[in-house]
Amino acid sequence: MILIYIYGFIFSLTLALLVTPLVISIAERFNVMDKPDPRKVHSRMMPRWGGISIYFGFIGSIILLYLLKIGSFRMLLNFPIEKYVNVPSATIQTYLTGIIIGCTIIVFLGMIDDKKGVEPLTKLLTQIIAAMVVLQYGIKIVGFTSPFTGSYIELPIIVSTFITALWIIGFINSVNLVDGLDGLAAGIVAIAGITFFIVTVSEINVQKSVVIIKGLKLVALLSVCLVGSVLGFLRYNFSPARIFMGDTGSMLLGFIVGTLTIIGILKTTAAIALFIPIIMFGVPIMDAGFTIVRRLFNKQPIMKADKGHFHHILLNRGWSQRKIVITIYIISAVLGAVAIILNKGS
Repeated sequence: MILIYIYGFIFSLTLALLVTPLVISIAERFNVMDKPDPRKVHSRMMPRWGGISIYFGFIGSIILLYLLKIGSFRMLLNFPIEKYVNVPSATIQTYLTGIIIGCTIIVFLGMIDDKKGVEPLTKLLTQIIAAMVVLQYGIKIVGFTSPFTGSYIELPIIVSTFITALWIIGFINSVNLVDGLDGLAAGIVAIAGITFFIVTVSEINVQKSVVIIKGLKLVALLSVCLVGSVLGFLRYNFSPARIFMGDTGSMLLGFIVGTLTIIGILKTTAAIALFIPIIMFGVPIMDAGFTIVRRLFNKQPIMKADKGHFHHILLNRGWSQRKIVITIYIISAVLGAVAIILNKGS
């Protein structure tokens, strides 16, 4: 599988690098621009729709791997998981199909939102639809191992559906909220993707269930494809940015991370598995949590944007964008290292 990981990374990185300049031109032509205002940090018009580059890098690399018959990719996709996910005739490809459809829904939502804006309720309902799609393709939290007793707790269908949707929507909006500085969200997701790849590969080596191992191999591959596409885009998004990822990109990244964590770590039997994704994605999750509490306390709409995020506080103290972004990168890397260590010790 090492070869396929390398090809996945190279394909996704190259595609994102090549597509992003084209997306910049398209966004400018269709006037999909982020205009400066008192709430925002940038002082000039910036093209959005950068998430399209990430989408094509991620999905395009998967298509190339399939068409070029790299490694054992097709064999992996054909592995049956019908009994495991309770979906008729399901294979590992079922997972992948659900992710691709869900990603496409999220990207279309983001493109519309970046172009002319979408009401918060409409946005939330569309996110729920995307979450329901992957649920139908077997991507769901069916249970977890109690960290206190070590026993496996299987969830009722209604509870499983609710928690899965909440998990995915939570990741979508965590990335969306933290996307406030050049390269910030992209870098955090790249670090989380690298962390998740390492954790996933280490789990492959200790798991006994063939079904779980196959799912983990898919997750490991998609993780490197995600990292490659994000790094390719980051070439144009790091300060001073030439393009923003917009809601198209931030929601897409959150959706991918949310679904991959469900297929990967949350389907293993390790008690610590429930906390690994939360630790490695600690910065945006904590920022989102504090944001919700702050807005509720101030009696403001939860979905209303403001300048009270962690990075805004540092900006108000005189920090430069690059200093803030690099500092948060370091914090994210430390949290990723903690997640890896905890996983190995479990």
